[in-house]
Amino acid sequence: MSASQPSLLTIDDESMIRETIAAYMENRGFTVFEAPDGRRGLDVFLEKRPDVVLVDLRMPEMDSLDVLARLRDIAPDTPTIVVSGTGLLRDAIEAVRRGAWDYVTKPIPDMAILGLAVDKALERADLKRAVRQAEERYSNLVQNIPLLIFSVTKGVRLEFVNQGCRTLLGYAREEALSQPDWLLGRIHPEQRDWVRGKLEECLEDCSQSFSRQCILLHKNGQIVHGVLKSIPASDCADHASRARVEGCIMDIGDRMLLEKVLVQKEKIHTLGAISAEVAHEIRNPLMAIGGFAKRLMRKMPELEEAAIILEEANRLELFLNRIRDYLNPVRQHPVPVVMADVVRNCLALLAPELTGNGVTPRLDLAAAAVVVEEDPDILAQVVINLIRFTLASLPSQGQMWIAARSGEGFVHLEIGGDQAHPVADAEKVFLPFDAGGDTIGLPVCCRLMRGMGGAMRFEQQDGKGQFIMSVLTAEARHAVTNGCCAAWGEVLPEAPGKEGGGPGKGGEPTA
Repeated sequence: MSASQPSLLTIDDESMIRETIAAYMENRGFTVFEAPDGRRGLDVFLEKRPDVVLVDLRMPEMDSLDVLARLRDIAPDTPTIVVSGTGLLRDAIEAVRRGAWDYVTKPIPDMAILGLAVDKALERADLKRAVRQAEERYSNLVQNIPLLIFSVTKGVRLEFVNQGCRTLLGYAREEALSQPDWLLGRIHPEQRDWVRGKLEECLEDCSQSFSRQCILLHKNGQIVHGVLKSIPASDCADHASRARVEGCIMDIGDRMLLEKVLVQKEKIHTLGAISAEVAHEIRNPLMAIGGFAKRLMRKMPELEEAAIILEEANRLELFLNRIRDYLNPVRQHPVPVVMADVVRNCLALLAPELTGNGVTPRLDLAAAAVVVEEDPDILAQVVINLIRFTLASLPSQGQMWIAARSGEGFVHLEIGGDQAHPVADAEKVFLPFDAGGDTIGLPVCCRLMRGMGGAMRFEQQDGKGQFIMSVLTAEARHAVTNGCCAAWGEVLPEAPGKEGGGPGKGGEPTA
């Protein structure tokens, strides 16, 4: 209905009736358009788009019932009222079936009857419009809320899921809905039976509900940490069963990551203090042992035991130095920098190596176009070493990728590729006491990331391995620095059951 003045179209082959209706409705504040037959009436409707249409049931040129059907197809929310002199019930029924909202018989004894019918039709149209708008807002909210919303029926079969299934687990809605067991299939096998049982309990007893931290499986094989919560029934009575259970899944991976980063940072500080004290206590007797071994070798060069003691003392000294070097703080010079620019600079530096091996990494850095406040040289050092490690692990004709995704306060950079051979023990990838190599080493990369307040992990499955380095965005870093870490790091209590990467997955070791 027009915000200023409502409009009306009357379609009738009798000019006197049209003029009478027009005069009355204009006096009531309407703008009135007229048409002598159905065909011209449709033309006027398409041109003027009136708020309500009055149609005679018997007209030349075009059957009035066809006009009603056509108007319903063109504008189903525009009210149409039949004004006819036939007075037959079957005509009224057929008119309503074709799309009429009301029926007024001619001759009209009192024009107020027609005015009341028009007012009611417009009120009904406004109500339908408001309901539709509310439904659209609700649908838009459900589809775009940063949660996975779902509904399951008997047998825990998926009935509805919103677009959050793509954001959280990498599946399009159509793809998920085509698999009735999709939801249970995304739950980690160790928790699947428990979740199935709880959902079946909720279906059998409408008073039941639950909330649990769980592990989910992304389409690309990654582990996703979330909280699965069923929504209690609003009209439950006497513990009756219900046709469906609605619920939601919230991604808490980034919150858990930030919590781990904060905990690991404190562990590193504590470990550094302890190791320094232990190294001091060991080094003093070690120097004495080494000194005595040297004196024995000078006096008795033929004594093999003295050489062995000296060799082992030197080896222990190197071991203590490696601990010291690993735990020493690194001087950083953080500045605002775009993560994607760091990656591109690293690729430019490594271009000869990549080209020489016939490798062109597949890039998806759209999510990395965010500002982080870190030391760009240290970031570049870590990225270069991860690319080189991945390059060295590629088989002939193997593919490499570098992709980014954003999370709650983090930008996650994934550097991965095909594996010629899987890592024998993925849990030991970041241990600090490896044999080293011609790079600064993965353990040092991991420590550098932790020193910046980030984190790093390694995953492998189905012949593919990837490093995931997570860096706080500049905005999140400022929030943590300003004392907002409680909000960023809020994590629900861990649920019973095994946490971690599951079969074939690796993670960073605990300090």
